[in-house]
Amino acid sequence: MNAIFAKYGTLIMIALWIVIIYVFMVLPNKKKQKKQQQMLDGLKAGDTIVTVGGIKGVISSVEEAFVVVRIDKGVHMTIRKSAVAGILE
Repeated sequence: MNAIFAKYGTLIMIALWIVIIYVFMVLPNKKKQKKQQQMLDGLKAGDTIVTVGGIKGVISSVEEAFVVVRIDKGVHMTIRKSAVAGILE
């Protein structure tokens, strides 16, 4: 047993660390990205949003990669969907 561990111990430890990193770093990040993409795909006119820059507004229209946001009366801004941080309730 000691001979096997001496021969493959380092390899086993490296493989174990790779698995640990994958489980604790990659998987949660994938879930977060999937949730963000679902939120972006579900954007619709009338949603109140906040951008990554902290600007709050109401979506006037949704295009493929952009949304038009009404910031105030008569003030509209076109932003990328990826700049939307979240939907406010």
